Amino acid sequence: MRVTLIRNHDFCNNSRQIDLVRKRAGVLPHLGLSYMHTALTKRGHQVQTLDAQALGLTSEGLLQAMQEFQPGLVGVTATTPSVPGAVEACRVAKEVDAITILGGPHTEVMDVENLYHDCIDYVGVGEGATIMPDLADALDGDGDVSGIPGLVSREFHNGPAEMLSLEEIGWPERESTPIELYHSIMADKPFTTMISSRGCPFQCSFCFKQAVDKKSMFRTPEDVVGEMQYLVERFGVREIMFYDDIFTMKKKRVYEICELIGKRGLKVRWEAPTRVDLVDEKLLAAMARAGCVRLRFGIESGDQDILLKMRKESDTGVIEEAVRTAKRVGIQTFGYFIVGWIGESETQFRSTVDLARDIPLDFASFYTATPLPGTQLHHEAVASGLTPDDYWLRYIRGESDDRIGFLVEDAEERSREAYRRFYYRWSKVPTLARRMTDPTMAWDVVSGLASLMKSASNHVRDM
Repeated sequence: MRVTLIRNHDFCNNSRQIDLVRKRAGVLPHLGLSYMHTALTKRGHQVQTLDAQALGLTSEGLLQAMQEFQPGLVGVTATTPSVPGAVEACRVAKEVDAITILGGPHTEVMDVENLYHDCIDYVGVGEGATIMPDLADALDGDGDVSGIPGLVSREFHNGPAEMLSLEEIGWPERESTPIELYHSIMADKPFTTMISSRGCPFQCSFCFKQAVDKKSMFRTPEDVVGEMQYLVERFGVREIMFYDDIFTMKKKRVYEICELIGKRGLKVRWEAPTRVDLVDEKLLAAMARAGCVRLRFGIESGDQDILLKMRKESDTGVIEEAVRTAKRVGIQTFGYFIVGWIGESETQFRSTVDLARDIPLDFASFYTATPLPGTQLHHEAVASGLTPDDYWLRYIRGESDDRIGFLVEDAEERSREAYRRFYYRWSKVPTLARRMTDPTMAWDVVSGLASLMKSASNHVRDM
């Protein structure tokens, strides 16, 4: 069967990142679609992957590509904020008479609600790498799809498809969208993304847990390093961005990965996300020797009360020690922060920015607290009267295109101010200059900073 997989433009006004930063952050490969591509190909299906964000495709471009390929089945991925773009892609797919299925993180928290749209035939809940091949097999065979795990229709609602080991699926397909089309303000080109493990046992209140997040699974060091080596040799990749939930969850495994990188003489830069309480100097030094150039820490707040409300299970002392230790062994540090939490005072906000400036972070990102469906934060925002309980239902139906309300009135301006205070310092000039290694990256850095300056409501301080 011919199957098209789509990530459409998000048309998103509900991002946790302010627009002027989000639009310049870059476009990263979509690993979910790439794994589904591999799984479908293994079953003998012909697959077309259309990453509209990387390919620069409009709706007309999507239509033309599908008219040429003539798929019988089209799968579209979505997060909740990106639903409008996903629905548009399904509408386009109907113009070539394809059967459509919507999947992704969004459908695990809102499934049948999406069938409000006539252009969506099915919704997938759970492991897409099993749902899509099973559905394609059935449609290519006797047409009976009613027993497929994870499939939801207007007639039946099956339980979520169980999570697979990534090694069972196989390495994600990377040929369909050229690596050189992807770019990131953080990574040197050519680069790509990988995932070495799945799952996270922590319960941060701003984070939605998919079914695949609730059980941890770890690829073997041999499989991880094998894929890294393939990426270097096949595509000339210079940098790999890991997108595990927590890369250092199993320290012994990380040591083994680092040791294997050394044994194979693999020369590639890489970065990964982790928690401040799951690293130590010995581990960080081993990672640095193996090519780790950057760690992304979910710090979130500089105020202890806010951290408790977020259920971060962290404190500012541990945060500072982790960041300073990483810097000491030669690893760059990136901190994620959230501003505008429910009840966040001006003093608490300033504590967050002060922490970001005081510890030796190379980079920082300041999101606005956004109550996504299925999160504890959403329940609290509804209970506090800050968020209408039917907002997300109206949003996915297209009945409201207004952004969900901020939880603190000036949250967006707090985010802008945090960026200005963090980056508009003489100490940041060398760091930012090093990111301008190609024209695209240079433009994103310069135009982003200029936009922040233009948006300033008062003069820039603390240079």
